[in-house]
Amino acid sequence: MRIDLARTVVVFDLDDTLYQEADYVNSGVRYVCRQINSLYGIDCYEAIQAQRLQDTKLDWLTLACELAHLNPSVKESLLWMYRLHLPDIKLSENCSVSLEKIKSTALAVAVLTDGRTVTQKFKLASLGLSHYPVYVSEDYGSAKPAPDRFLAIQKDFPAEKYVYIADNVLKDFIGCNSLGWLGIGMRGNDCNIYSQSTLGLPESALPTYWVNNWDELTKLLLNS
Repeated sequence: MRIDLARTVVVFDLDDTLYQEADYVNSGVRYVCRQINSLYGIDCYEAIQAQRLQDTKLDWLTLACELAHLNPSVKESLLWMYRLHLPDIKLSENCSVSLEKIKSTALAVAVLTDGRTVTQKFKLASLGLSHYPVYVSEDYGSAKPAPDRFLAIQKDFPAEKYVYIADNVLKDFIGCNSLGWLGIGMRGNDCNIYSQSTLGLPESALPTYWVNNWDELTKLLLNS
């Protein structure tokens, strides 16, 4: 299928699409542990990392409180430290190159992501993507698969065609498919936060295409 990108609005998911969300988590753990060390003089980073390697679902904030001998109520403050830190994350070289090619050709490029507005915008700032229009679930009071933000993009950027590139088959493509958008799934790896298994999922939840990397996405969108 040929895509006329000059008449198309291209929209990206953020987490595990434009960058690896595990990198954000690792950045947050490092930041919180540095703050604990600064405030309480206790370095718990290595101990927490060792436990995280053994248990991917570890409640590391509770462990941090235990290791630093903090009242459990402090966990809430540490959580907000995590959510509001400016993360040490970056785009891959292939992603950066592809985005520039797509941006130079597409009618418009935007980001549609679930999460807290400040958290997601800090991520975009660290990635150098603050100049893109962003539609965050917290601002709209609804998360995917609700179609609200897809409709908002259609209103803000009238176009012949819309494309959504994302990773999570449980929620990402239902809203865009219901509006006739072209959904493209970005395949991840073992570090992805959510499974990409399509077993038992209806067609309405699946993307039209899957791509394995940024080169494949660029070729698909630019018909090259």
